[in-house]
Amino acid sequence: MPKNTDNLLTGAEVCVLVNCSIYTLNLWYKFKKENPNNKYAKMLPAYKQYKKLQKRYWRREDIPKIIEFKNAIPKGVNGVMGSVTQRYVKKGEKKK
Repeated sequence: MPKNTDNLLTGAEVCVLVNCSIYTLNLWYKFKKENPNNKYAKMLPAYKQYKKLQKRYWRREDIPKIIEFKNAIPKGVNGVMGSVTQRYVKKGEKKK
């Protein structure tokens, strides 16, 4: 764990400030990992993780970049992030 966390935010804190769920934040970073050269993926700032499977931390200054990403990505099932989000929708399942 970092010694000085004054300027760092956890994923839950980022989600409150950005107005998204932790699930959505995780999908965004999965998209970034799988598509590092995508222009939208490049908009997401890097996070710090001190040990594998430990909490991730974002700098407070990175919140506007995350909000900018959120507002810039095309919405919709088959949008830019469809390659990531469609894995979790069962084929033939109707949405309610």
